[in-house]
Amino acid sequence: MMEPMTTYSVYKWLRKKRRKKKFNIYIQTYHMVVDPVMVFYSGLFVIFCLFIGFDWLQELITLLDGRGSFIAPYAFFLPFLAIISAAATSFTDPGIRFTSSELQLSFLPHSRKRLLTYLFLEKFIVQVLIIMVVPLPLGLVLMSWEAAVLWVSLLLFSYPLSLWMQWKLFSLSPISKMIVALLSSALSALYFLGYPVILLYLGLCVLIVVFFMREEEVDWGRVIDINDARVWNMWLVGYFTEVNIKPPKKYGITKSIWKKKRGRHYTVQHLYGRIWMGYFQKSADVIWKTIPTVCLIIIVIPMRVEWMLMFTLPIAIVVYQEVAGGLFLDVENVFHSLPLEEESCKSSYLKWAYIGLLPVFISFISIQTVLGESLVAVGMQLIAIILFVYVDLTRVIDERLMMVQKENFYREEWRRVAGLVLLGAGVYHPLFLLGVPLVVFKFGRSGGRELIS
Repeated sequence: MMEPMTTYSVYKWLRKKRRKKKFNIYIQTYHMVVDPVMVFYSGLFVIFCLFIGFDWLQELITLLDGRGSFIAPYAFFLPFLAIISAAATSFTDPGIRFTSSELQLSFLPHSRKRLLTYLFLEKFIVQVLIIMVVPLPLGLVLMSWEAAVLWVSLLLFSYPLSLWMQWKLFSLSPISKMIVALLSSALSALYFLGYPVILLYLGLCVLIVVFFMREEEVDWGRVIDINDARVWNMWLVGYFTEVNIKPPKKYGITKSIWKKKRGRHYTVQHLYGRIWMGYFQKSADVIWKTIPTVCLIIIVIPMRVEWMLMFTLPIAIVVYQEVAGGLFLDVENVFHSLPLEEESCKSSYLKWAYIGLLPVFISFISIQTVLGESLVAVGMQLIAIILFVYVDLTRVIDERLMMVQKENFYREEWRRVAGLVLLGAGVYHPLFLLGVPLVVFKFGRSGGRELIS
């Protein structure tokens, strides 16, 4: 009895067969449309141009030697550019070439995540070779070796980051992609305005962590349609034969947005969202009392006594979260006899809960501006508040759901209390905010996540 082949060996066999098939197509196209005499003279012309270009390149290297020192400081901009590029290209391209062939393999006893990891590593290795051949020698000519190494190191970090974010964002809604593009563009603008790079990187890390934590179903049908067309739409063959392979459906930016809008009410999550919206309309008196009260707590008291914002901010967050958790406890009456899918129920509720926090954030920014706080400090405080609320509110809703289902759970109140204390202390001095990620996240083996889901 033959032993089952490993996923890697099957993956290598698949890639080999695909390269061979594409090579045969190129050969057939060559014999069909290319004149051998023309190719011969074109080759001679290319060789002649290489000799001319080599002499010209030597003169250019001498001229450019050390002239690129002014671009050396902009190496730290590469991670921002990587995220912006990922958000822009994720509308029409998943980045990782997971085709119908890999999908069929995943139906066999081969891990889909492992196949994705092989595709990711293969593309990254190719990019590393390209970086070593082109940007590194060019950097050594234009800059000092320290600056060139810095550029290449950040390139090697930014490319996989961009590829991973592009894959993650591809299956998300257009609004999520636009939010990432706008936030990363805003951080880029602050970089050119001279704000501390460490603080901007902290904001970028929070943005990445938020999307790293999201569990989103991959749109495999759209991934396969686009990747099959991109893999088999060989430019040279298409140029000579005037035949271009395209996806069976249009997946442009405007088409993607229109499709999302047109079909949004047919997903489970959006169905739950509409049910929650109806429930919020019935509970409007509670909501309209809570949100203005929380905003007034943040604004009015610190207007009279500035240092009280250290206490009113945590109090306002606790009040909002407790009211949000109390409304969620009515989940059984909201859905009655409908089947309850826990993750969709929680995510659709949290979406509205986060939207309700926007007036709170605006109130905090307004009072800090009136009190004369620096823009950098306000940015750090806002990032820490968003991070704490994102994690802690999810934990509160999880606990409420377990209470409804009468399940036992262990409540780690110390994390919540420590986070609130650090947020309040961060109003006094922003350095206290660096401890917020340490108390809101659980670190350990059980908390590890896959690189690509």
